[in-house]
Amino acid sequence: MALLGLSPYIWVMLVFFVLLLVVLVLGDIGGLDFDHDISADVDTGLSPMSLPIVGVFGTSFGGFGALMEILGFGPVVVPILATAFAALTAGGMYVVMLNVFVKTQAETRINLEDLKGFKGQVMVPIRPGQPGQIVVVTEARGRTLLQAIADESIGTDEHVMVDAVVGNSVKVHKV
Repeated sequence: MALLGLSPYIWVMLVFFVLLLVVLVLGDIGGLDFDHDISADVDTGLSPMSLPIVGVFGTSFGGFGALMEILGFGPVVVPILATAFAALTAGGMYVVMLNVFVKTQAETRINLEDLKGFKGQVMVPIRPGQPGQIVVVTEARGRTLLQAIADESIGTDEHVMVDAVVGNSVKVHKV
């Protein structure tokens, strides 16, 4: 049953393609997501039910459905095959996005020993015996927030130099 001369699969593809374009332009649609919390301890930062993945599935479903309909597959086989190929396409896109965007950002580690000599800026005041926080700009991670200690009081927005590593903190002095 064609609406305006186009197959329902073409309409599905067009609607989801427009959704993909909107997500591309806006980045997200008001925080709308179809993700559900399953209380797992591991968070990859990307849900298989995120709007880009759902959009890829819908666009692929419409495209594969239209192709198979044109090739003359039956009305029962077309939606089954279109769903299978769309799931494979969306799954592949999920794996690509997970590897390219999430893992490359999550695996950037900084060795505190490498930060000796770096200049930073105090974000949370540091007092003797009470740690504060500094921000240091690194090539690996950009702006990096670190716990810092000092022998002197150092206020917010003051510039410091990293001298040493003490446990999980860096020891700093005013510049």
